[in-house]
Amino acid sequence: MPEESLREIIGLAKKSKWIQLKKFIKFIIEKTLKKEAGYNLTALDVSINGKNKSRYSALIKNKENIKEIDKISDFTHLSLYQATKSSNNLIDLSQNNGTITVLAKYLGPVVDNHQVFDFSVHLDIIDEPFFTIGSGRKINGSEILEIINKNTKPIIKTKKDILKKKSKQVKDPEINNLEAFVFEKLTNKNAIWNGSETKAFQNWKAKIKNKYRIKTGKITYYRGKPTKQFSLYLENLINKKPIKNKKLIKNLDKNASNSTKQSKEISEKKIFETLTGKNAIWNESETKNFKNWKNRLHKKYRKDTGRNPYYKGNLTQNYKKYLKNLIKSN
Repeated sequence: MPEESLREIIGLAKKSKWIQLKKFIKFIIEKTLKKEAGYNLTALDVSINGKNKSRYSALIKNKENIKEIDKISDFTHLSLYQATKSSNNLIDLSQNNGTITVLAKYLGPVVDNHQVFDFSVHLDIIDEPFFTIGSGRKINGSEILEIINKNTKPIIKTKKDILKKKSKQVKDPEINNLEAFVFEKLTNKNAIWNGSETKAFQNWKAKIKNKYRIKTGKITYYRGKPTKQFSLYLENLINKKPIKNKKLIKNLDKNASNSTKQSKEISEKKIFETLTGKNAIWNESETKNFKNWKNRLHKKYRKDTGRNPYYKGNLTQNYKKYLKNLIKSN
């Protein structure tokens, strides 16, 4: 395939990827810039070097002028246009609700950095269209059709499937108290004796609630009943119950809990104690300073990136990198 051909890219990216988008734009400009023409830059509702302007215009005629792109930190609409005898090059960006939409039409080389987009469509005059997703995976036209066809095929449910679904929806009438049920399954002890909760059951409940709050940061009860998430957490305790070789499995569970603690220390606990010199955990519970610090950091991270720091109760990989960078920048 020739280095230069007519290309069209349509992409979607989060606002947090603006720095990567700048590199993408500058690459296209540098590879397609014609001195006799140059790119006309127009930006609306733009922030230039921290100053807000309703409109900003500039002419990019050489590599030095490309630095004009670096001055822009925010905008609602950004357009770059270059017209020559042989081609018309256009790069058009608009921003709405934290999402940047990019349209690029130009005569130039292929752009390999597809990870800049959360989703994109790539066209040129020789090869078949292809698509990319945020991981950088490239999907060709035939594959995307297979995905579409697969997701649009009608799902025919058999009588067996319907009966199976109904059986799953029927709750076990014997499990009126899920916590007592789980406790008795795990310990082989009575949770209720003479109409009252045993002391062992009460202590177990207190420990399991505290452990759940520390691990997830969520409440255990709503209107006097266990929440759906806490109920799932309790049910999973039974699924993880050891069957054979109790001593060996107990040690493995201990190692697993230690690895979980190390994972936490690498992220939030370790970062907090390194930055502040204060304890994050006291008497097996999170300190008030640590909780307040986490809440502030979560809000700042969401504001800066538009992402959640947690997924299914665990720290995301991007948030771990964000935490590590706090130490580097300190």
